Amino acid sequence: MYLIGLGLSPDLITLRGLEKVRKARKVYLDVYTSSFPGSVDEVKRIVGRDDIVLATRSMLEERSSEVMEELEHGDVALLVIGNPLLATTHVSLLIEAKSRGHSFEVVPAPGIIPNALLLAGLMIYKMGKPVTLTYPREGIISEYPYDVIKDNDSRNLHTILLLEMDMEKNVMMTIPEAVKLLFKLESMRKEGVISGDRKAVAVSALGSRKQRICPYKLKELLNYEGEGPHTLILVSPKLHFMEEEALTVIRDEFCREP
Repeated sequence: MYLIGLGLSPDLITLRGLEKVRKARKVYLDVYTSSFPGSVDEVKRIVGRDDIVLATRSMLEERSSEVMEELEHGDVALLVIGNPLLATTHVSLLIEAKSRGHSFEVVPAPGIIPNALLLAGLMIYKMGKPVTLTYPREGIISEYPYDVIKDNDSRNLHTILLLEMDMEKNVMMTIPEAVKLLFKLESMRKEGVISGDRKAVAVSALGSRKQRICPYKLKELLNYEGEGPHTLILVSPKLHFMEEEALTVIRDEFCREP
C-alpha cells in the first residue's frame, strides 16, 4: 500500500509520489479527511490517471476491507490531501494492511502543519500545540481549544487552530465563524485570553494560486473572505522582532483581495 501526499495543492505532489501512483494497480483519492483548492479532474490530469476512485468515509473507516481486498490483487495507492498520517484514519489503514501481511510506503508532501505557520513568517521554534475548533454540539461549545490557547500563551507559543470540516456534509468552518466562536468562548470563561485586539493570521487556500495569508487583529477578521479551506493562527503574546517584520512583509505580498 502506498499512502501518497498530494500536498496543499495537487501540483505540489512530489516526483516520488507521481512515480508510485502511476504504477499502482488501483488508485483511491481520499475525499473524506480534508479538502483542497481545485477539482478531482485537476488531480487526474496532474497524476496522469483517469481511473481514480473517490474514497469516502465508509470506504476508509467502515468498509476498509474493500481497500484491503484490492491489496490482495496488487499495489494500491491512496492519495491524501496534504501530508499523510495527520489523520488517524490513515494510520489505521496502514496498521490493518500490515496485520494482513502487506507492506506499505508513505510518501510525504507539504501539509497545513507546520506550513501555515512558516508561510506566515512565524518561527517553528515557537509552535505550540495545535487544536481543532469545532462547531457547537447540541448547543454545547467545547472549551478545550480555550485551554490549549491559554497554555500556549503561558509559554509564549503560537497556536494553530484547525477549523472543523466535514467534506461529506459539505461543512467547512470559515475564519469569521471561528473568530465569533472564540469571542463566545471568552464570554463564557472571562479569563482574558481572547480579545478583539489580539493579533492573528488568517490563512486560506494555502499553497494554491488563490492563497491568502492575512495578519490582522481578530476583530478585523470578522468579515474575512477567501477560498477554503481556512486556518487561523493566534500569534504568541510576545513576537520576536523578525516575526513582526515578517508579518508586515507577508501581509503586503499575500493578503491581496480575493
